[in-house]
Amino acid sequence: MTLRSRLSRPPVVCLAIALAATTARAQAPSIAATTPQAAKPGATLDVTIAGGNLAGPTQLVTSFPCEAVLSPDVKDNGTQPASVVYRMTVPADAPVGVHALRMTSPGGTSPLKLFVVDDLPSIAGLGSNTSPATAQPIDLPVAVDGAAPARGLHFYKIKADAGQRISFEVLARRMGSTMDPMLRILDTNGRELAYSEDEPGLSTDAQLSYTFNTAGEYVVEVRDVAYRGGGAYRLRIGDFPCVTVPYPMGGRRGSDVSVSFAGSDLENVVPLTLKTPSDPLVRWIPVTAKRVGGTSSGFATLALGDSEEFTETEPNNEAAQASRVTLGGNFNGRLGELRDVDRFVFSAKKGENYTFSAVTRQQASPCDLVLELYKADGAKVAEADDAGDTDAVLKYAFPDDGDYTLLAVDRANRGGSRFAYRIESAPTRAGFALSASADQINVPAGGTAMLTVGAVRDGYDGPIAVSVVDLPAGVTTVPTVIGPAQKSVVLTLQSTPEAAAGKAMPIRVVGTAKIGDADFQATADLTATLKTQFSGMPFPPLPLSRATVLAIAPKPTLLLRVEPAEIVFGQNLSATVKVVATRGAGIDEAIALAVTPEKEGLPAGITAAVKPIDKGANEVQVVFSATDKAPLGEFTGVLTGTHKKENAAVTSIVPGLTLKLREPLTVSVTLGEAKLKKGGELRVKATVARNPALAAEVALTFQNLPKGVTAAAATIPADKSEVEIVLTAAQDADVGEVKTVTVKGDAAVGNAKFTATSAAAALTVE
Repeated sequence: MTLRSRLSRPPVVCLAIALAATTARAQAPSIAATTPQAAKPGATLDVTIAGGNLAGPTQLVTSFPCEAVLSPDVKDNGTQPASVVYRMTVPADAPVGVHALRMTSPGGTSPLKLFVVDDLPSIAGLGSNTSPATAQPIDLPVAVDGAAPARGLHFYKIKADAGQRISFEVLARRMGSTMDPMLRILDTNGRELAYSEDEPGLSTDAQLSYTFNTAGEYVVEVRDVAYRGGGAYRLRIGDFPCVTVPYPMGGRRGSDVSVSFAGSDLENVVPLTLKTPSDPLVRWIPVTAKRVGGTSSGFATLALGDSEEFTETEPNNEAAQASRVTLGGNFNGRLGELRDVDRFVFSAKKGENYTFSAVTRQQASPCDLVLELYKADGAKVAEADDAGDTDAVLKYAFPDDGDYTLLAVDRANRGGSRFAYRIESAPTRAGFALSASADQINVPAGGTAMLTVGAVRDGYDGPIAVSVVDLPAGVTTVPTVIGPAQKSVVLTLQSTPEAAAGKAMPIRVVGTAKIGDADFQATADLTATLKTQFSGMPFPPLPLSRATVLAIAPKPTLLLRVEPAEIVFGQNLSATVKVVATRGAGIDEAIALAVTPEKEGLPAGITAAVKPIDKGANEVQVVFSATDKAPLGEFTGVLTGTHKKENAAVTSIVPGLTLKLREPLTVSVTLGEAKLKKGGELRVKATVARNPALAAEVALTFQNLPKGVTAAAATIPADKSEVEIVLTAAQDADVGEVKTVTVKGDAAVGNAKFTATSAAAALTVE
């Protein structure tokens, strides 16, 4: 039972979860904590995983290279629901940093749990070290796993040599912990020597490097800034450099890349040379930094792209000194001092439209970049600042050929060795970004699971087809569309009863659209979901942003399906579907049906008259209706059914229903090449195409006929689609051609009236 998996690769994902609380969902494993919180490269160790529903594990999936088996040294290992012990063997070249793991069993797969790969040895905090007098003695280098005590502090006693520089950092928010850490270095008299809190770029974690003047014992204090208890942390102490991002921050995919680093302590850091992966789906990779002769590592994340990476050349504060770059490339720089200004100059052609996107805080740089664009004469033509957590984005259509200069500056005029940045430049095009609402989907064998896919649109309001790539055998999804102007859709996945359980399989959720003459595609991203999942973490690890997996869960006791799977109706029309239930043992009460999600599950103007499936019944009719304001197009709707008996509730999902809203009626007339003679007749054919939801006769009326020409009244019965109409020209009819002849069709259903007019046709009277 071994596995090596790379969750950092995008196919191992990516969209607000709407995974139903089914019986199978309750059986899926969950991870609350691991002991220790890290594994060491080149080592084998036993890791205890605590959580729920952990009995019968089949797989431990990691985002880093690892061989994992159930530890043979633990009695009854794998049989207890609250804990399991895995023996993990990590290769020596595994990258240091914050990664993740998940558990899989026949009940499904767990959400991601953040986990560290660390080349520092791990020990456990005693927990009783809540005062300087009870400080826990530790030998360096070391990493200590602890948890903040309620309203208290933790203290550790270390020894340092005179002139020794030691780095300290607390991993807490970067590990998904609720703890907001503060770190202090004290001498034995309690005098503060160094302090760190909310280190820029580190998601409010603490980090510092300190050189001790005198040999002796010192105390390290760790606490939550608000004295809150319970938050886990990892205190790292060693000779690692205090880095935040690589520099430059991006590298070209599939090439040899050399990077240094940005951070608060970069002395004697060894530049890193590596071959980047060529896989187009890999967007971010972890990189590690060491000092010359160092034994422990700092870590960061490198962006990958297909464009050329440019790095600024100092000095470039003045317009005449601007670094020459090429549009379409990525611009890397560092604001090395307070009020530093960087300038990039490039040539643009009239009519070119480009987007410049700053990349800083999401990649762990503290830089809050402001972008300004200038013409060659020094006139500013555009400016962009950040929007909350989103870095600055500047869009500009160049009105003339010539040189333009892009200026980059920190919003607060800060600067220093850690203030690196990257600016992506690319042609502006309409499109969208997708978000994923969960990092794991457990599909019941023979049943259905659902996932909400959100869309952020950028200049495109049309339909977005959503599908799942790399689905395992036995799992399918129905055609799903985020309809015109819609912001989200619920995607459903169905499994056959025979689909294999016990394995987490990487998938990707993608959206496609035809925008203009070009095909556009986007892969769903998990960042917003992981922020919530990891206790409001400001910036989750970027390599995990598409780490969605699918697993098969136990067969459900309630199954629902809809007949037909596609309905066509339109404004002021309605269509009916039948929801059919297959009841298992104990599912004998009424089944309440609901649109999911309740508020935005259907486009504005569309409603579903849902009714319960009564006790003793197995089906019910549901009517979908549209008002005269409902948008036309293709949409996807999802229903869920809930069965309650005593204190137990079972929820089942109806596979996605395709809703096609079409025009209620179209009319066409064929006049052909025939000419109508004065005093004569001409037989023409009129045809109507009805929306399937419109079962009504259609009265036809000719409009704009030449003077002296009349048409016999005509009605097309509800079960017919065409009729022949006789046109008659009087002896005194006007001679000549009229090009605006149309046929109007009128129909009614109840109080709703429908009208359609044919395209104009030409009629000649001789």
